[in-house]
Amino acid sequence: MKIQTALLGELEIDENGILDFIEGIPAFEEEKQFVLLPMEEKGPFYYLQSVRSRDLCLLLAEPFVFFPDYEIEIADDELKKLEIASHNAMLVYVVLTVPDDFKSTTANLLAPIIINPENRKAMQYIAVSSKYTTRHRIFRQEQPAPMASAAEGR
Repeated sequence: MKIQTALLGELEIDENGILDFIEGIPAFEEEKQFVLLPMEEKGPFYYLQSVRSRDLCLLLAEPFVFFPDYEIEIADDELKKLEIASHNAMLVYVVLTVPDDFKSTTANLLAPIIINPENRKAMQYIAVSSKYTTRHRIFRQEQPAPMASAAEGR
């Protein structure tokens, strides 16, 4: 199947790889079908491209690469919607916000994308109670080198 994208041009995708967002994505509820495309063969970054809307493409990342201690509790009724039997049987991604300076990229850890890889059902899960926010920097900020005082040079 061929789809048109604003960012990646025309793509040939496997229809069996289409993700079904059962409730859409918040702010894009009418969009139900997306395809997950890796940026690189073995990288933590992905495009989440709408099958229907050429201009709708989100940048995702594997959260555990940048936040090894990341934990999200998902209600059992939400897991049932995706037909996920256990937390080990799901894929988790986070939506990135990329400003002009890529080093200032942030991840939305409050509302991860959850995918059942078996049936390709997906959702953006918004945690009701969480220690996370929508803007966590994925790259460490460089600390300026301490400046020596004039007296230290003697």
